[in-house]
Amino acid sequence: MFYYRQYYPSIQLADIIECYWVLRAPNSFMDVPDRLIPGGRVELIFNFGDPADWLITADNPHGTRVSEPVIMGQRNQIFYVKSTGKIRMLGIRFKPGGLASFTNLPISDLLNMLLPAEQLLGKAVKSLEMRLSDYSDDDKQIQLLDAILKTELKNTPVDLLVVNQTIDMLRNSRDDISIDTICQQTGWYYKKLERIFLKNVGYTPKHYHKILRFNKAVRYMRTTNTLTDVCHVCNYFDQAHFIRDFRLFTGTTPSQFKKEDNKIADFLIKYQSV
Repeated sequence: MFYYRQYYPSIQLADIIECYWVLRAPNSFMDVPDRLIPGGRVELIFNFGDPADWLITADNPHGTRVSEPVIMGQRNQIFYVKSTGKIRMLGIRFKPGGLASFTNLPISDLLNMLLPAEQLLGKAVKSLEMRLSDYSDDDKQIQLLDAILKTELKNTPVDLLVVNQTIDMLRNSRDDISIDTICQQTGWYYKKLERIFLKNVGYTPKHYHKILRFNKAVRYMRTTNTLTDVCHVCNYFDQAHFIRDFRLFTGTTPSQFKKEDNKIADFLIKYQSV
């Protein structure tokens, strides 16, 4: 039986962690490669089930098979994932810029990467995995994870305030506010904002804006059948512009995407905010 649930972090972590999530599924759930679309986040994933093949592409059809805890970096291209058996995963989905509170590594170094979590966060990750495996109850695992992260939290980077303010302006603008306009309104220099975003979010502000707009569009597609409406609401110049971005981030056209069985994309579109 397929099961997916998200949990909110404690108030101390709410600015840096979007959610914790649990995924359980039988052998047949992802026995063929399933599409991962870019969402602009970094995730720490613990695997208590069978190994999974991550980051499958046309050039790398077997992907990277792992069972250890991994950091899945932010992405700007299409990847696929495939299970080798039963799925039982526990994940931390960081808000854009959130992982920077736990590491000094520039997040731009994680673009389209899958790394052993121990390589980035140290040997404590293995100890944490063992402690989590002592519990079969999801709630107890989440409580333990949240408590440990609070003790490991460094001082919130000052840059995170700039990141959050920029993202809020992009998300909440009724019109398609440009990064240049944000710089004019706030007095920030674009080059400085770009350095802050690359270090903390892993994209330039303009590329993050592109991914944000795509995610708005792919969600709006669930409520309308016309690309004209999608382009208008999400401020694409025309359908050709939208389809070009859509192909870049999904590997297919909007019409074909709606016909296909995109298990992971479908429940993330349903449960994950833009």
